[in-house]
Amino acid sequence: MTTYNQIAGRRVNFLSSDPTYVDANSDGQVWYNSTTATLKSWLPTGAFSSGGNMNTARTTLGGAGTQTAALGFGGYLIPSTNASEAYNGIAWTTTPSLNTTRRALGGCGTQTAGLAFAGDTSNVGVSSGATEKYNGTSWTSVNSMNTARYFPGGAGIQTAALAFGGTSSGPGIPQITTTESYNGTSWTAVNAMNTARMQTSGFGTQTATIGAGGYINPPGVASAVTESYNGTSWTTVNSLNTARRLSAPMGTQPSGLIAGGGGTPGTGLTTTELWNGTSWTANPTGLTTARIGVAGAGSATSGVAFGGTNTTPALSTATEEWNFGVYSYSAAAWASGGNLNTARFNLAGAGTQTAGLAFGGQPGPTTTNATESYNGSSWTTVPGTLNTSRGRLGGTGTQTAALAFGGFPPSSSATEKYNGTSWTSVNSMNTARHALAGAGIQTATLAFGGYTAPTPGNRNSSESFDGTNWTNTPSLNTARERLGGAGTQTAALAFGGYGTTYSAVTESYNGSAWTSVNSMNTARANLGGVGLQTAALGFGGYNPTPQGATESYNGTVWTNLPSMGTARYQLAGCGTQAAALAFGGSTPTTTAATEKWTGEVATANSKTLTTS
Repeated sequence: MTTYNQIAGRRVNFLSSDPTYVDANSDGQVWYNSTTATLKSWLPTGAFSSGGNMNTARTTLGGAGTQTAALGFGGYLIPSTNASEAYNGIAWTTTPSLNTTRRALGGCGTQTAGLAFAGDTSNVGVSSGATEKYNGTSWTSVNSMNTARYFPGGAGIQTAALAFGGTSSGPGIPQITTTESYNGTSWTAVNAMNTARMQTSGFGTQTATIGAGGYINPPGVASAVTESYNGTSWTTVNSLNTARRLSAPMGTQPSGLIAGGGGTPGTGLTTTELWNGTSWTANPTGLTTARIGVAGAGSATSGVAFGGTNTTPALSTATEEWNFGVYSYSAAAWASGGNLNTARFNLAGAGTQTAGLAFGGQPGPTTTNATESYNGSSWTTVPGTLNTSRGRLGGTGTQTAALAFGGFPPSSSATEKYNGTSWTSVNSMNTARHALAGAGIQTATLAFGGYTAPTPGNRNSSESFDGTNWTNTPSLNTARERLGGAGTQTAALAFGGYGTTYSAVTESYNGSAWTSVNSMNTARANLGGVGLQTAALGFGGYNPTPQGATESYNGTVWTNLPSMGTARYQLAGCGTQAAALAFGGSTPTTTAATEKWTGEVATANSKTLTTS
C-alpha cells in the first residue's frame, strides 16, 4: 500500500502541540495533534462559510468589529435606514439605531467602540459629514467631518480613524481625494489620495492603511487602483487583479483582503483577493453569494462579510465567515459531557456547546421550573427558576438571554425572558400550545407547530416575537407537533415531528412563507435540533422506539452521521451544526445524560492563533 510519505515526500508528524507557522515553506505540512486527537495541516488558502442572517436586508452599510463581535449599521433598503445590529458569531441582534439615517457611509472600530461617518442622507446624493460614536449601548453624535461626502473609504479605530475619497454633492457626482484623520474628538485634513474615486474599500490603522478599488466617473468604471497610506502620505502600489467597488474589507496592513463587490456596470462578484503587503493574490474560493455593497469586519485570517445586493437587485441578509490557515480534520462523533443535576425529559435548551442553558421539563409525571447552566464540562443549578413550571416548552436564545414559551399542562401561552440571573414573564403567545419548536434569539424568535389540548388544533400555526409582542405569521404546510427547529426568525428550518404519523418532512422559512424541501432520512418525533437553516443538525427522537440517529442538513439535503451514544427522545439541544450539545430526555427512563457533538468538517483556524 502506498503511504503518505511516498505520495507527498514527507511524513505525518505526531505532535503534542501545533507547530509554529514560519513562512510559505510551512504550507502543506501535515501533522497529528495527540492532545486534541485531530489531524491538521497548513493550507495556503481560505474559505467562506455561512453565518447567521442579518435581521434587516440592506446594502452600502457600515461595518466594524471582528468575526465573532461585528457591528453593521445604516445602509440602503429603499429608502435608507438607521438600523444597527450586532453579531456574536452565530446570530445578529438588533441594537440601538444611528441618530442620522443614511446610506453609503464609512465605518471602523469595534463592536463596543464603533465609529460611523459621512454618508448620503437623501438617497439621491446629499453628502453628509455627520459622525457618531457607539459605546456598545447607544450612538452619540460628535464633531462632523470637514468635508461632507458619501461612499468614502475608512480604516482604524474609534479614537484613531482615517476617512478617504468618496464623492461630494453636485453635478456629475464628483469624486474627491480628500483625506481626514480623527483623534476621537475632531477631524483634521491630511495629505490627499493620488487618484480621486468613491466606493473604495479600506482596511488597516490610521497610520498604515490600504485603499483598494473604487469607482471613477467619468468614465464610469470600476477601478483596480490600490494606494497605501503611512500616516503622512499616499503611495500608489500594485493594483487589484479584478477592478471592483463596494467590496467587503478585512484585515490590516500588511495582511488583508477584500471580498465580493461589483465590477462595471454593477454585476456582483464572489471573488476574493488577498494582500500580502506588496501585491494582491486571487484566492481560489470566494463568497457563496455574489453581491455589491457588502460590508466587512475582522482580520485577514478570521473575518465576516454581511449584507449587500446582487443584480436582481434583491437586498441581502446573508452573512459569510472567512477563515484562513490551519485546517483541522476530526472524525464526527458524540462524546459524553457532564450530567444534568436534575434528570428530566420534555425540557428546553438555549445557548452554545460551552455555554448552554437547560430549563423546564419533567423529572417524572410532574413538571419542574429548574434552570441549569453548562460551562463546557459540568452543569450548575442556578437560583433563577421559571415562573411557570412546565414541560414540552420551546426555547431559543443564549445562556444569558434566553426565551421560554409555550408548554403544558395544560397548553400554555406563557412567555418568559432570562437575563442570566432570573426569569421575567412577558407578553404571552397568541396561541397556547405545547410540543412546539422555535428558532432565533430572545428578541427575534419564531415559534411553530405544536399541540393545543384537549384537541389537536393549530398544529401548523407560526408566530414571531420581537422582544415585546407575538405576531401571527404564515403557517407550516404540514401540521405537526414534537418537531425539531433550527435557524433564525427570518431563516428557519422545521423538521420531523408527528402529524398523523411519524414525519420526516422538512420546511424552510424565509420570513414570508414556509416551503417544503427535501425530507430527513429517518422519520421521527421528539427529536433535538440546532444550527442554521443551511447548516442544521437533527438528533435523537422516537419512531416507534428511542432513536440515536443524527443527520446534518446543508440547505439542500440531509446526510446520515454517527449516532448518539444514548438513544433517546424528548431531549433538548443547543449549539451549532459543528459543535452541538444534547441533554436530558427519555431512554425510555428519564435521563440526565449530556453528549457533545463534534462535526466532521475541515475547520479553518488563524495561523496567528496557533503557536508552539
